[in-house]
Amino acid sequence: MTLAAVFAAKNFAIAVADRRRTLLSSGVYVDDVKKIHQVNARVMVSWAGIYHSIGNGQYRGLAEQIINENLFRTGDESSVEEVAEMYSQSLKKRLAAGEDMDDLAVTFHLSGRDQSGKYAIARVSHFEGFQMVVTPSNDRGLIWSLSRADYDPSQWLQAEIASLSEVSVETIQALAVKLIERTAELDGYVSGTYDMLILDSI
Repeated sequence: MTLAAVFAAKNFAIAVADRRRTLLSSGVYVDDVKKIHQVNARVMVSWAGIYHSIGNGQYRGLAEQIINENLFRTGDESSVEEVAEMYSQSLKKRLAAGEDMDDLAVTFHLSGRDQSGKYAIARVSHFEGFQMVVTPSNDRGLIWSLSRADYDPSQWLQAEIASLSEVSVETIQALAVKLIERTAELDGYVSGTYDMLILDSI
């Protein structure tokens, strides 16, 4: 359970995620997981996903496994679409090999530059059968995508975006922090401890 989000505008992109990992069978949680990764100078990814027990009280995250499997395939110029397609293929291969969908519960949210050099976001999720979904940025404002736990901040986030006097790196960075802090107050599965990455054109 987590809060992971990405944002993109015409000239920047932001990724943010909290650090909570919860053992659902007991409700015990620890804030020790970094759920955000800089793929290269063009692409960032945040995620929500399952952790598998590997014995001795240790757990390994599925998202981290998929990222590590594809490290050798991602280059300095890999785009949002290319990285998303790599993750999609890796997960579909696992599904085709007989792994249960419940054991592949993961959602990647990517942000950064697409193949044309413009900012975009992408999602690869078990909710869509690991089909890549890409949304390009536009001149009119902000695009975003998120994964959540119990509390859904979507309506609140839409209202906050609508009230902004401008869409800039500074205002959206502040909004991302506010999103984490508000959600952590309302959802015990989300931590107020977080990590953030920013790509901008400056």
